[in-house]
Amino acid sequence: MNTTTHTLIIGGGFAGATLAQELAKSNIATTLIDRKDYFEVTMATLRNIADYDKVKDTPRIRYQDFISGEFIQATVTELTENTAQLENGHSISFQQAIIATGSSYPSFSIAKSNHALTLEERNQELKNASLELAKAKTVLIIGAGAVGVELAGDIAYSYPNINVTLADSSDSVLASYSKKTQQKATKQLQALGVNIQTNHYYQHQNDTYIDKHTGHQLNADITYIAVGVKANSQFMQAQLNKCLSEHGLIKVNSDFQVTGTSSLWAIGDVANLKDLKLAAAAMPQAKELAANLIAKQQGKKTKAHKPMPEMGLIPIGQKKGVAQIPLFGTVTWQPLINFKNKDLLINYVFKGLAIKDI
Repeated sequence: MNTTTHTLIIGGGFAGATLAQELAKSNIATTLIDRKDYFEVTMATLRNIADYDKVKDTPRIRYQDFISGEFIQATVTELTENTAQLENGHSISFQQAIIATGSSYPSFSIAKSNHALTLEERNQELKNASLELAKAKTVLIIGAGAVGVELAGDIAYSYPNINVTLADSSDSVLASYSKKTQQKATKQLQALGVNIQTNHYYQHQNDTYIDKHTGHQLNADITYIAVGVKANSQFMQAQLNKCLSEHGLIKVNSDFQVTGTSSLWAIGDVANLKDLKLAAAAMPQAKELAANLIAKQQGKKTKAHKPMPEMGLIPIGQKKGVAQIPLFGTVTWQPLINFKNKDLLINYVFKGLAIKDI
């Protein structure tokens, strides 16, 4: 079975969902396709694990309940410049397609589920993860980037009785951030009782984790591996492999157009843009691209994308956190920290997607 659409959007994360809603405002016919039937504010996932009752099921909503255009739940298995082949044997022909499939954690799927394809399954998956954590006495988190740091802080805050170890192969937490940000985060984590082990490279071996540098063995009731982010671009390998970087990111120009194509664009985590892989970058990218696609349709000039300055706002527990902001540097200004800690930006994101009655 073959269907057609004017604009196909592959992936309904922050970038894809925002783009669909923006194009709908100009009456551009869109079809959004995602393998899941729900949108999720992934910034709230870690707190869902550490304190499920704090946000409950509010970070997630079915696409059919808010997307203005057409939504299809399916998986794209192969893409050309005019057709998307689906796992169910159907295909979709299009005039233009935007790839916004994001990224995934093969080793940490509870953060971005690789298995739960329905809203009910995802809600239950996170409830189960929260119940499992509540029984634990020891937790090992491998990877002290923003995700690992936030998870460690949330668990230590919600469960002071759990022995939390945060390990990383680099010589500091938040290695890609400034020294001051690293120091502030380290101090806050230690105040919550987190045991930080830098310069440790733990590998799984015989039902335990062993540091390959020292041979130190660490047994934990639960281990979260917050490393190994992978771009979701495998469906392009057969026909459009030339458009992928060595790391699987989609090569785009300053207008988000996929290099070497005339009908494809890519935004968000899956694109090889210089922006940080954050919702705070993905949503503005979607708005920029929507404006460009509308301008292009009207025969007007498009605007080149300028990468967003590096920034980050990382909660550490439910009361504190650290932010790194252009011009201001590292700050722990409480109103700013509270802005994210209050509800993990669920209301902010939903309002941006024109979702009412939150």
